[in-house]
Amino acid sequence: MDVKGVAFLARQAQAEQTFGRDRWRAFLAEQAKRDPIFAQPVMPVTRIPADAFLRLNDAMTRQFYAGDPQAYWQYGVRSAEYALSQGQLKAIFSKGEHRRFAMFTPGIWKGYFTAGDLAAQLQGNVTELRITGVPQPHIYFELSVMGFASGGLSYLSGKQVPHEVLKGFSRGDQEVVYRFTLPD
Repeated sequence: MDVKGVAFLARQAQAEQTFGRDRWRAFLAEQAKRDPIFAQPVMPVTRIPADAFLRLNDAMTRQFYAGDPQAYWQYGVRSAEYALSQGQLKAIFSKGEHRRFAMFTPGIWKGYFTAGDLAAQLQGNVTELRITGVPQPHIYFELSVMGFASGGLSYLSGKQVPHEVLKGFSRGDQEVVYRFTLPD
Protein backbone atom coordinates (compact mmCIF):
# COMPACT_ATOMS: atom_id res chain seq x y z
CA MET A 1 0.00 0.00 0.00
CA ASP A 2 1.22 3.47 -0.86
CA VAL A 3 0.11 6.87 0.33
CA LYS A 4 0.02 9.59 -2.30
CA GLY A 5 2.19 12.65 -1.83
CA VAL A 6 -0.83 14.91 -1.46
CA ALA A 7 -1.36 13.44 2.05
CA PHE A 8 2.23 14.24 2.99
CA LEU A 9 1.96 17.77 1.59
CA ALA A 10 -1.17 18.41 3.64
CA ARG A 11 0.60 17.24 6.80
CA GLN A 12 3.63 19.36 5.95
CA ALA A 13 1.52 22.48 5.41
CA GLN A 14 -0.22 21.93 8.76
CA ALA A 15 3.06 21.40 10.59
CA GLU A 16 4.73 24.44 9.04
CA GLN A 17 1.73 26.61 9.86
CA THR A 18 1.49 25.32 13.43
CA PHE A 19 5.14 24.84 14.43
CA GLY A 20 7.10 26.87 11.89
CA ARG A 21 9.03 25.92 8.82
CA ASP A 22 12.39 25.54 10.60
CA ARG A 23 11.03 23.15 13.22
CA TRP A 24 9.30 21.06 10.54
CA ARG A 25 12.44 20.88 8.38
CA ALA A 26 14.55 19.77 11.35
CA PHE A 27 11.97 17.07 12.15
CA LEU A 28 11.82 15.94 8.52
CA ALA A 29 15.63 15.76 8.28
CA GLU A 30 15.60 13.34 11.22
CA GLN A 31 12.89 11.25 9.57
CA ALA A 32 14.84 11.16 6.30
CA LYS A 33 17.64 9.32 8.12
CA ARG A 34 15.25 6.41 8.66
CA ASP A 35 13.18 6.78 5.50
CA PRO A 36 15.23 8.35 2.66
CA ILE A 37 12.08 9.10 0.65
CA PHE A 38 11.65 12.17 2.89
CA ALA A 39 15.06 13.51 1.82
CA GLN A 40 13.66 14.03 -1.69
CA PRO A 41 11.06 16.56 -2.80
CA VAL A 42 7.59 15.04 -2.46
CA MET A 43 5.13 15.89 -5.21
CA PRO A 44 1.34 15.39 -5.03
CA VAL A 45 1.66 12.23 -7.18
CA THR A 46 4.67 10.80 -5.32
CA ARG A 47 3.93 7.35 -3.92
CA ILE A 48 5.17 6.94 -0.37
CA PRO A 49 5.28 3.43 1.11
CA ALA A 50 2.64 3.23 3.83
CA ASP A 51 5.22 1.99 6.37
CA ALA A 52 7.33 5.13 5.92
CA PHE A 53 4.30 7.42 5.99
CA LEU A 54 2.98 5.80 9.17
CA ARG A 55 6.39 6.06 10.86
CA LEU A 56 6.46 9.76 9.94
CA ASN A 57 3.00 10.37 11.40
CA ASP A 58 3.74 8.34 14.52
CA ALA A 59 6.98 10.30 15.09
CA MET A 60 5.19 13.60 14.44
CA THR A 61 2.49 12.66 16.93
CA ARG A 62 5.08 11.75 19.56
CA GLN A 63 7.22 14.85 19.02
CA PHE A 64 4.60 17.54 18.54
CA TYR A 65 1.57 16.13 20.39
CA ALA A 66 3.12 14.14 23.28
CA GLY A 67 1.95 10.90 21.64
CA ASP A 68 -1.75 11.74 21.99
CA PRO A 69 -3.58 9.52 19.46
CA GLN A 70 -6.35 12.11 19.15
CA ALA A 71 -3.84 14.17 17.18
CA TYR A 72 -4.66 11.88 14.24
CA TRP A 73 -8.30 13.00 14.45
CA GLN A 74 -7.20 16.64 14.47
CA TYR A 75 -4.97 16.05 11.42
CA GLY A 76 -8.11 14.97 9.57
CA VAL A 77 -10.35 17.78 10.84
CA ARG A 78 -7.80 20.45 9.99
CA SER A 79 -7.10 18.92 6.58
CA ALA A 80 -10.81 19.01 5.73
CA GLU A 81 -11.20 22.59 6.86
CA TYR A 82 -8.19 23.61 4.78
CA ALA A 83 -9.27 21.62 1.70
CA LEU A 84 -12.79 23.08 1.80
CA SER A 85 -11.88 26.67 2.68
CA GLN A 86 -8.81 27.25 0.50
CA GLY A 87 -7.59 23.95 -0.93
CA GLN A 88 -8.49 21.47 -3.62
CA LEU A 89 -12.14 20.97 -2.53
CA LYS A 90 -13.08 24.66 -2.28
CA ALA A 91 -14.30 24.80 -5.89
CA ILE A 92 -16.24 21.54 -5.56
CA PHE A 93 -18.36 22.13 -2.44
CA SER A 94 -20.36 25.03 -1.04
CA LYS A 95 -21.81 25.58 2.40
CA GLY A 96 -24.86 23.39 2.90
CA GLU A 97 -23.57 20.55 0.68
CA HIS A 98 -22.65 18.27 3.57
CA ARG A 99 -24.78 15.38 2.27
CA ARG A 100 -23.06 15.50 -1.10
CA PHE A 101 -19.70 15.67 0.68
CA ALA A 102 -20.57 12.53 2.67
CA MET A 103 -21.23 10.63 -0.54
CA PHE A 104 -18.01 12.00 -2.08
CA THR A 105 -15.74 10.66 0.68
CA PRO A 106 -14.91 7.39 -1.17
CA GLY A 107 -13.31 9.53 -3.89
CA ILE A 108 -11.24 11.33 -1.30
CA TRP A 109 -9.92 7.97 -0.03
CA LYS A 110 -8.88 7.02 -3.57
CA GLY A 111 -7.13 10.37 -3.91
CA TYR A 112 -4.87 9.62 -0.94
CA PHE A 113 -4.34 5.85 -0.77
CA THR A 114 -3.63 3.06 -3.28
CA ALA A 115 -5.26 0.22 -1.34
CA GLY A 116 -8.29 -0.33 0.82
CA ASP A 117 -11.73 1.05 0.22
CA LEU A 118 -14.04 3.58 1.79
CA ALA A 119 -17.77 3.18 1.20
CA ALA A 120 -20.47 5.68 2.08
CA GLN A 121 -24.13 4.91 2.64
CA LEU A 122 -26.72 7.62 3.29
CA GLN A 123 -30.18 6.91 4.71
CA GLY A 124 -32.24 9.86 5.82
CA ASN A 125 -30.06 11.99 8.05
CA VAL A 126 -27.57 9.21 8.83
CA THR A 127 -24.46 8.42 6.84
CA GLU A 128 -22.33 5.42 7.52
CA LEU A 129 -18.71 5.37 6.40
CA ARG A 130 -16.89 2.03 6.19
CA ILE A 131 -13.17 1.44 5.56
CA THR A 132 -12.24 -2.08 4.48
CA GLY A 133 -9.35 -3.91 2.85
CA VAL A 134 -6.55 -1.88 4.42
CA PRO A 135 -3.46 -4.13 4.42
CA GLN A 136 -1.97 -2.24 7.38
CA PRO A 137 -4.76 -1.47 9.86
CA HIS A 138 -3.40 1.54 11.73
CA ILE A 139 -5.09 4.14 13.86
CA TYR A 140 -3.93 6.82 11.39
CA PHE A 141 -6.24 5.47 8.68
CA GLU A 142 -9.20 5.39 11.04
CA LEU A 143 -8.85 8.64 12.91
CA SER A 144 -7.45 10.93 10.23
CA VAL A 145 -9.97 9.78 7.61
CA MET A 146 -12.97 9.88 9.93
CA GLY A 147 -11.67 13.17 11.34
CA PHE A 148 -11.55 14.47 7.77
CA ALA A 149 -15.15 13.37 7.25
CA SER A 150 -16.24 14.93 10.53
CA GLY A 151 -14.41 18.18 9.81
CA GLY A 152 -15.85 18.41 6.32
CA LEU A 153 -19.39 17.65 7.42
CA SER A 154 -19.19 20.23 10.21
CA TYR A 155 -17.57 22.85 7.99
CA LEU A 156 -20.16 22.50 5.22
CA SER A 157 -23.19 22.20 7.52
CA GLY A 158 -22.06 24.92 9.91
CA LYS A 159 -22.89 22.62 12.83
CA GLN A 160 -21.14 20.00 14.91
CA VAL A 161 -21.96 16.60 13.47
CA PRO A 162 -22.21 13.83 16.08
CA HIS A 163 -20.78 10.44 15.30
CA GLU A 164 -20.80 6.94 16.70
CA VAL A 165 -17.91 4.48 16.38
CA LEU A 166 -19.24 1.05 15.45
CA LYS A 167 -15.90 -0.57 14.53
CA GLY A 168 -12.35 0.67 14.39
CA PHE A 169 -8.70 -0.25 14.07
CA SER A 170 -8.33 1.51 17.42
CA ARG A 171 -10.54 -1.21 18.90
CA GLY A 172 -8.74 -4.10 17.22
CA ASP A 173 -11.29 -4.53 14.43
CA GLN A 174 -10.19 -5.28 10.87
CA GLU A 175 -12.49 -2.61 9.46
CA VAL A 176 -13.72 0.83 10.44
CA VAL A 177 -17.39 1.82 10.61
CA TYR A 178 -18.56 5.24 11.80
CA ARG A 179 -22.11 6.55 11.79
CA PHE A 180 -22.62 10.31 11.42
CA THR A 181 -25.96 12.00 12.17
CA LEU A 182 -26.34 14.89 9.72
CA PRO A 183 -28.22 18.09 10.41
CA ASP A 184 -31.18 18.95 8.19
